[in-house]
Amino acid sequence: MSDTIYDRALDECYAATVAPDYWPTALRNLVGVFGAADAMFYPKDVEAAAVAMPATATYTEFLEDYVAGEWYVDHYRADRGWPLLNSGRTVVIEHDLATDEERRKLATYNELYLKWGYSGFAAVGFKVDGQSWCVPMLRRTDQGFFTREEAKSMERLAPHLRRMVKLSGFFNNARGITGLEILDTLAEAAVLIAADRSVIEMNAPARALLEDNPRAIRLVNGRLTAIHADSNRALHALVGQAVRLRAGFTDAARAVPIPILRPCRRPLVAEVVDLPAFVTRLHSEARVIVLLRDPDAAPRTSAETLQSILGLTEAEAIFAVLLANGDSIDRAAEFLGIARETARHRLKSIFAKTDTHRQGELVALLRNVMR
Repeated sequence: MSDTIYDRALDECYAATVAPDYWPTALRNLVGVFGAADAMFYPKDVEAAAVAMPATATYTEFLEDYVAGEWYVDHYRADRGWPLLNSGRTVVIEHDLATDEERRKLATYNELYLKWGYSGFAAVGFKVDGQSWCVPMLRRTDQGFFTREEAKSMERLAPHLRRMVKLSGFFNNARGITGLEILDTLAEAAVLIAADRSVIEMNAPARALLEDNPRAIRLVNGRLTAIHADSNRALHALVGQAVRLRAGFTDAARAVPIPILRPCRRPLVAEVVDLPAFVTRLHSEARVIVLLRDPDAAPRTSAETLQSILGLTEAEAIFAVLLANGDSIDRAAEFLGIARETARHRLKSIFAKTDTHRQGELVALLRNVMR
């Protein structure tokens, strides 16, 4: 198993906590690392409500058959698996739940799972606020069964899965967020731009900024347009270059910010950020995000919110806001004028105070708090 692929898959799942439409792809990539085809999040006693939980695309189709046939009644995997998970086991596999001889006679196994081409099974168990959850993984017939050695390697998933459920608000509050609404998790004014440079969507801070600055920037024929001629040429060049050179599904370095001149006040600042992977995959026409800042505007309260809710120091909160808005550690350090080692120490302190362990996990938490 490649740690790089595993780390990337975990980060994609943390990203899905704020962009739920990306769960099918993120989960497929995560369980693929462990040689599985499909998976879902499954709380105990969920019964028919299982269809509302995040799952891979094919598992969602399978669930319709599962629920329609009421296969969750007297299901041997649930009846035997939950007690094992609640007794302290982190992972159970098919061979913990039935012998080869039993499986030949079990209707659920033969008439449901084998009909769908699933033979192997494993479940990673965890608890969220005292409630039992698991992520069952299914292997297709050509993938075979999970081994106990493989089950051992899957144990490290449990704490991450627990945090994902917590970050997603038990998959209720986040369920309605679309790929476009991810902009509303950003503290800055943000505008989503298509390949033809037209505006797809903008968040509330961006709409407010345009309303407050009609003599500086506005929408004309669906495109961001600066009123000052030089600013407009610079803005169109900035967006055009970013659209052409977009790096793909990576956090590309930001382009050099440009000023948007306005009468009697300091210029607005515009810069371009490459899209996170999950937004790009959800919206193939999207290319970049334009961030707009008003240097004369009153400071946002995001840092104060993080101080209050998460118990961060002022310096940690300011650093955390930069990370939540898409800055890398190096860029945040450069912006704050601190050494990279100081930034890394600050990040470790934030991890400790927020009970997070990875930057993707932390950013998902911060964006939920700042929402």
